[in-house]
Amino acid sequence: MQIERNDLSLRAENIYAFKLAGLDDPGNQLLFVTDLAGIKPFPSQQFALVDHNRLGPSFASGNPTAQVVGVVDHHEDENLYTDTANPRTIAPAGSCTSHVAGLCPPEVPAELATLLLCGIFIDTGGLKPGGKALQVDREAASFLVSRSTYANSLPPKLLTQLSNDPKSKTDILCEVRAVKDLTNELLTKKSDVSHLGAWDLLRRDYKEYIHKLPWAPSEPSIKVGLSTVPVGLESWGTEGRLAKEAQSWMKHRGLSVHGVLTSFRDERKLGKSGKGKHRREMVWLVRKDVEILPGSGSEMAGGLDFNDLASRLWKGLEDSKELKLKKHKKFDIDKEGNLSATMKTKVYEQRNVNATRKAIAPILKTILENSTPPPLPVPGSPAAQETK
Repeated sequence: MQIERNDLSLRAENIYAFKLAGLDDPGNQLLFVTDLAGIKPFPSQQFALVDHNRLGPSFASGNPTAQVVGVVDHHEDENLYTDTANPRTIAPAGSCTSHVAGLCPPEVPAELATLLLCGIFIDTGGLKPGGKALQVDREAASFLVSRSTYANSLPPKLLTQLSNDPKSKTDILCEVRAVKDLTNELLTKKSDVSHLGAWDLLRRDYKEYIHKLPWAPSEPSIKVGLSTVPVGLESWGTEGRLAKEAQSWMKHRGLSVHGVLTSFRDERKLGKSGKGKHRREMVWLVRKDVEILPGSGSEMAGGLDFNDLASRLWKGLEDSKELKLKKHKKFDIDKEGNLSATMKTKVYEQRNVNATRKAIAPILKTILENSTPPPLPVPGSPAAQETK
């Protein structure tokens, strides 16, 4: 597991899924990346990447014969390992778990089928029509459910059809009572974060990326983190809590840039569905004391201009037609207190609520890895005032 052992408790839906698959004590039955933290270099030379398609530096550092022999992912293809990875499956899907299921033999153990099925239901809302689910997810779920511990809960006729041809009746699987009940249980556990504080929310659903900056002297590489939080800033980030914990998290992970992406229902405003209106917010933090990754071409942070990095990020985000950002009217992290002078921040409301982290990550990559010169601030603009 590429998380710290203590972080497992932050995802109740995952613990529930593990227990359905027979892992009654996953905290002690699984291997976590922190269990190997003291072993350098990483004690393996062959790697299969799942749900990402670039090997992290902690696995490659000091490991010259490291080789990626397999990739299963649903994010933007970075076109790496084309000559070594087999399988190399990188294609759209609501859940990367669906691509994993596609590699399973017909005799997949029932407990493993159940675990994979839970992953698909968590990611796609139980194959909800009009949601994230694609045909590959529906076919994978149909293949798995007839082989899972839930097989006996299916109507006999449907079970027979799916056992013979998993590609049939995929459109009605989301209406099966057993599927609905399992999905509701998983999503209820996933959405209950009322007991978590700012520190826990930042690390609960977190992804990390390495970006090379060709526009900066010596073309250094920096580490960027994205935290997805299922509640609005107002309920957990005020009174300096977000500023304090985000800075601590950035230092803990060695981040130069950190994006906090919220996605939630505003119960004060009803949407067309009668539920709270779906809203998204963004908080971006840039550290002045950036940490350049070893071996990236520049060992000193002095080779990277703090203002250039921040200006490039702000302009790229604000120019994005896909994100449709506007300045947040109600939350100003600078005025909340506890923000170091070595930090630059921006807070936005994201008007395109359909753009998830999976869409934001490649936008961020383009902004940071574009080799064009840093943008010049418009005279009199906030950005121009910041760089004086």
